[in-house]
Amino acid sequence: MHKAVELIRREHRDIALVVQCLATVLREVRERKLVADPALFEAIIDYMQNFPDRFHHPKEEDYLFKTLRQRAPASAAVLDELGAQHQAGERSIADLRWKLDALKKDPEKGFAAFDKAASAYVDFQKRHMALEEREVLPTAERSFTQADWDAIAAAFADNDDPIFGHDPQAYYDRLFSRLVALTPEPYGLGERKTPPVKVTEPLTPRRAALDLHWI
Repeated sequence: MHKAVELIRREHRDIALVVQCLATVLREVRERKLVADPALFEAIIDYMQNFPDRFHHPKEEDYLFKTLRQRAPASAAVLDELGAQHQAGERSIADLRWKLDALKKDPEKGFAAFDKAASAYVDFQKRHMALEEREVLPTAERSFTQADWDAIAAAFADNDDPIFGHDPQAYYDRLFSRLVALTPEPYGLGERKTPPVKVTEPLTPRRAALDLHWI
């Protein structure tokens, strides 16, 4: 496996972990009748709006997808679909931010709309990454030259960013650290003493497990 594939799949795993955390917290709030604390949801939205949409997806389109169109023209349809999904994901995350504002104003009444939109977003992201893993990366591995992979690896390793400067990775690390601080250990990202939800009734002890096998 080329280094570039490892880089891309590592970023996919990072994104998958955050998406699955969102799914788990939504389910816990929904099934256990808790009042959601919006801080964790906001941290997840910040991460997804910045890391995948600003950092990961543009590199895919500018380097991985562009090269694949040249080496495997038959992949054009799936690449068009994935490009459209990138744009749809940006719109979805912006809509989630609007719904989060309503949740902040009224956590009990605002959760239903946020839950519906966020759950749809989780399913969307799972399908999107599964399509990339199933169709794009195997085709690229069959079609690319060593020079192609070297150029893509260099692009994914280049962390220069016009907004965040020469070390945007530090910015994304801070976003992820914020998630870790807000997320208890059973949810898969870190540990803290208080849960990411406000308890409104006694809880039955239970550990939530993350399953990342959908990629």
